[in-house]
Amino acid sequence: MKVLLAEDDLDIRRIYTEMLSGNGFEVFSAVDGEEVLTKVGEQAFDLLILDLFMPRVDGFEALSRMREQGQMIPVIVMTGHFPDEVVDERIQGLGVSVILRKPVMISTLLDAVKKAIGPG
Repeated sequence: MKVLLAEDDLDIRRIYTEMLSGNGFEVFSAVDGEEVLTKVGEQAFDLLILDLFMPRVDGFEALSRMREQGQMIPVIVMTGHFPDEVVDERIQGLGVSVILRKPVMISTLLDAVKKAIGPG
């Protein structure tokens, strides 16, 4: 399974990449929403793990534009910057599988990944 991990923090990106790779996922990374849009336009992913607070194009905008372009892959969003009400309002109707609050424990992320991709 191919996972795109969109996270601008290098340390978090490295930890999550190692954890996902160690659990059999092929992990690709993006550092901002612009890179997310480029990568989902170039290849198919089974899951997107998307930080909402990123430079250039934030996760909200990247997700909205992906959906407008017909990209319907499962998405897990992560944030530590936006209040729950803002997140809920801005992602409503955008097909988000799971919302996680940072800091996210590795076991919590792995459980969310399993939930988002379903049995299989």
